[in-house]
Order: sequence, then C-alpha cells, then structure tokens
Amino acid sequence: MRKTIVRCLTRLFLVVTLMNALMPCFFVAEAYTDLEITAWKAPAHISIDADLGEWNTSTPLVLDHAEQLVRDSNQWTGTDDLSAKMYFMWDQENLYLAGEVQDDTPFMYREGFPPDMADAMVLFFSTNPAADPTRVKYEATDFRLVMIIDDYYFNTGLDRDMVENTCGLETKGDGDDQVLDGYEYAVKEVAGGYIYEAVIPWSNFANEQIPVLFPEAGMVIGFDFAMYDLDFPCPGVATVSMAWTGSTEGDTNPSTWGRLLFQE
Repeated sequence: MRKTIVRCLTRLFLVVTLMNALMPCFFVAEAYTDLEITAWKAPAHISIDADLGEWNTSTPLVLDHAEQLVRDSNQWTGTDDLSAKMYFMWDQENLYLAGEVQDDTPFMYREGFPPDMADAMVLFFSTNPAADPTRVKYEATDFRLVMIIDDYYFNTGLDRDMVENTCGLETKGDGDDQVLDGYEYAVKEVAGGYIYEAVIPWSNFANEQIPVLFPEAGMVIGFDFAMYDLDFPCPGVATVSMAWTGSTEGDTNPSTWGRLLFQE
C-alpha cells in the first residue's frame, strides 16, 4: 500500500513538473518590445518653422539600417535613399514631432493613391497608458496615423480598420484629405533631404467615448514609427518602408510596438 502511494505521488510530481515546463510554451504573452524613445516637455513657446533650435535632440529615434526595412527592401540603396532622425515633444494639448530626413528624391506624391504609396510618416500609438502591453489586437485607444510629406498637400489619414470597437472614431482620409484639426507643419529642403516639424493636438484622438490623453512626466504609452519612401511618381513603382521596430506586425498587433516615455 505504501509503495503504491509513493508511486502515485512520484507520478503526480512528474506530471506537475512536466506541466510547469510546458506552460511557457502555451501561455507566453507578447509585450511591447524593449525599444523606448523619449518625448521631452515642449517649451512654453514653440514655432512650427522647420528650425529645430528649440528642440532637445539628444535622444533621436533612428531609422538607418537594413534590419528596419519592412517593404520593398530590394529597392533601398542605402541611407542616402532613406534614413531619418526623429524627435518628439509634448505638452498637455499637443504632440510635437520633427525629423532630419535623408531622401535623395523627396516629396513624392501620387494624387488619388493611398498615403502608404507616397512619401509619408506613420505614427502608431495608444492614448491609454494603462493599456495591456501584451494585447495582440487594437483597442479603441490604439491609433495608426499616416502623414504625407509632399511639400504641398500634407494630407493625412487615420486608419481604424483593424479596430474591432472604434467607439465612434472611424477610418478617415484616403490620401486626398486633411483629417487632423489643428495640424500645423513646416518643411525645409536641405542638401540630401529635408527637415520637418509638426504639431498635432491630442484632441484628434478623443471623443465622448474615448478620453483625451493628458501626458505627464514619467508616463509611458505604446508607440511605433515608420516611413514610406516613393522614388518615382508612377503607378506600380515600389514604395520602400522602414519601421523603428523592424516589423510590420504593428499594423495589427500593438504588442510588437516599442514605448514612448514622456519626460520633463
């Protein structure tokens, strides 16, 4: 009898040990990547003029290597073709972004084509700092914003097609629209590329069901950044894309994003 009990306990111990060993295989949850970029508190007065003298440029988000290519990588000829240093600032009302961009054929745009087939920047972010970093589907507070950089239209598009419950904020802008209220921008062409600066009010990503984000120092939100680069304004021509995280999964899966840290 005693031997039987010992054998049963031994088998139970082996089963529990095996289950504990296998559990990570079945229950591993993805989370935001280890990539983190700092958004600094904006000065009290800032001019949107493509002059970055007012900016803290000590912590750039950098796009410059082949591992970050996520589309038409065979068309990328190097950092002169497309690369960038991007900077971010914030205050209670606005997100600010600026970039020093290398692009040997800047400001390409095709009228009637979607933003991701033109020269454009893409922001992925959550307006909910308490959002689960392991979520694999977009929630109502997750956004994909595309901004065309063409030195003329500067059209924008808000992509919400991947959000199951949009809470009243739907997809808008197909490449020929400006969908952001209060969006200010400036661009200055320089040797080998351009300098870009913009301000986007947080209120564009809120309504009666989705609260507006009010950042504060130390707050962290999910975040990713990508760029598209069109070299010839002809239908069928490839549009190279680079992403900060080196992944296209961020289009549908927020757990693959990095983090944006708000600091004073």
